[in-house]
Amino acid sequence: MTESTTVEFDNRFQLKTLYDVSKELFEAKDTKTVLQNFLLTIIGSMGVLEGLIALHDNHLDRIVPIIDRGFDKEALGALHQTCARFFRTKDFQDILSASFEKNRGEFPEKIKTVIPFGLDKDTRGVLLLGDKISSNPFEEKDIDLLLTLTNHLIIALRNSKFLQQMEHLNKDLKRKNLDLENAFEELDRRVYHLKTLNDVSRDIFSTVEFDTIINHFLLMIMGNFGVMQGVVMMTSGETDDVTFFKAMGYDEEETSLLKSDAKRLVRQHTLDHEVNGHSALVNPEELEPLEICALPFQVTDDCCGFMGLGSKLIGEPFNEDDKELMGTLVNSLVVSLKNALSFENIKQLNQDLLEKNTQLEKALKELKAALRKVELLESIKSNLSKFVPTAVTRLVENASSSEIHQAHEQDISVLFLDIEGYTKITDEIGATNVNTLIEKYFSVFMDAIYANDGDVVETAGDGLMVLFLAVDETENALQAVRAAQTIMEKACSINDDCTMDSQRCLVNVGVASGKAFVGAAKFESIIGSRWAYTTHGTIVNVAARLCGKAKGGDILVSKTTVERVKEQFSFASMGRFALKNLSEKVDVFALK
Repeated sequence: MTESTTVEFDNRFQLKTLYDVSKELFEAKDTKTVLQNFLLTIIGSMGVLEGLIALHDNHLDRIVPIIDRGFDKEALGALHQTCARFFRTKDFQDILSASFEKNRGEFPEKIKTVIPFGLDKDTRGVLLLGDKISSNPFEEKDIDLLLTLTNHLIIALRNSKFLQQMEHLNKDLKRKNLDLENAFEELDRRVYHLKTLNDVSRDIFSTVEFDTIINHFLLMIMGNFGVMQGVVMMTSGETDDVTFFKAMGYDEEETSLLKSDAKRLVRQHTLDHEVNGHSALVNPEELEPLEICALPFQVTDDCCGFMGLGSKLIGEPFNEDDKELMGTLVNSLVVSLKNALSFENIKQLNQDLLEKNTQLEKALKELKAALRKVELLESIKSNLSKFVPTAVTRLVENASSSEIHQAHEQDISVLFLDIEGYTKITDEIGATNVNTLIEKYFSVFMDAIYANDGDVVETAGDGLMVLFLAVDETENALQAVRAAQTIMEKACSINDDCTMDSQRCLVNVGVASGKAFVGAAKFESIIGSRWAYTTHGTIVNVAARLCGKAKGGDILVSKTTVERVKEQFSFASMGRFALKNLSEKVDVFALK
């Protein structure tokens, strides 16, 4: 055979091999089949007994898959580990650029040919071939042919991957189309439900009359479901009596049966569980032998209902969509009936309000008349309070309309006060100026008295008699002494502010504590009864005599008062003195 003939034969062999491999590769659709066809064709074309082709997923870092022929189980396991190590430990670009002999040296000696290749950035592969049957070595032309065939393998694998992706996309598209068809069917159903709900709602919400609402509802729902028989019944939750019943298309016997059996059905569902929100009942046993789709419902705790429809004219049974629509429509009916009941309640409340307003106007007129009387009494009270002691005011306010309690004995403290040399001052400056002077001093004294809960029960020109009526003995004594001390401080302050031409006054005070009669005294005469507020007893006389004995602005205090307040105030003993109209001498103390 000449050299040219040999070359021609080799070319024909390569073309035939390329054709056979390509035919096998491009007819297969999945990756595993492509790899099997490629390996079998290469083994046959190259005349070898052993071959292996492996793909390595760089992202998962594992071999997926390995296709082999001719290797025993032990050799295959060793090659699997070698392939994994080959890809894991070496850079792929270094593998591709390495010499044929260098790559072959990474594998066992029985491997005579190593052809690495890359499918994409995450997938790489390797073709391993053993000895030829002829024992001839692989020549350069064999390697070139294998590289060319491997390029076809890469194209076939990419096509296979693309076809698999297309199949997945087609499956997803079919699934989405099916979902879309279902969605459109659901949308059509919802649109129909909404239209029906709108039609029914427009009729039942256009009125607030209870009976009219139910009549409109029954007619609308019978028309929408295509039935010739329908019934709506309302019952009282308390008495279980039928308060409303409307049936269309039923004879007298069926109507009587519906009234009794439907009432039992409503009662049973009300006792068992919450009525609203449950699905309609098709031919319930409580309503046998009637063919009816029934739905009990509840408007309020005291108002329950029942709605039922006979068989459809077209002969179809009530399906789940019908039950759902029926439940939605009944819920709208419940809302409308609640509105009607609320409207009736509002009407009744308005009527009650009108009656209340009439009563209120009458009461307001009476109140205005009473207020005028109160204003008049308050005016009288205000004017009288200027002349009547506070104790008298309290006595009258606390007494009943027909009874005023007369004087009774209680523990009190009494304070007497007078201005020293009052007669002489009157002669010197005249009665008018004396009145102005008294008002000047007594005005500040009053503040001190009222600040300590004292009551001025008697005035006499230049003097005051003040009672301190606190229930606690110590407290009424403290109030009296504090008031006396404050009065003396105020008097001194006024005296210090006086000019050379102004009249200065010295104020003398006497204080005593103990039992005395206090309250109202009644005097009968030919012109009728007359009441006076008074106090009398030994301590009143003691306080008056102590005030009379005081000189130069002294505050003289009885022994009983001192005993009660000695922890808060300091006193100087003045000795024992015989006081006018008192049988025994009295211990006298001066406030320091």
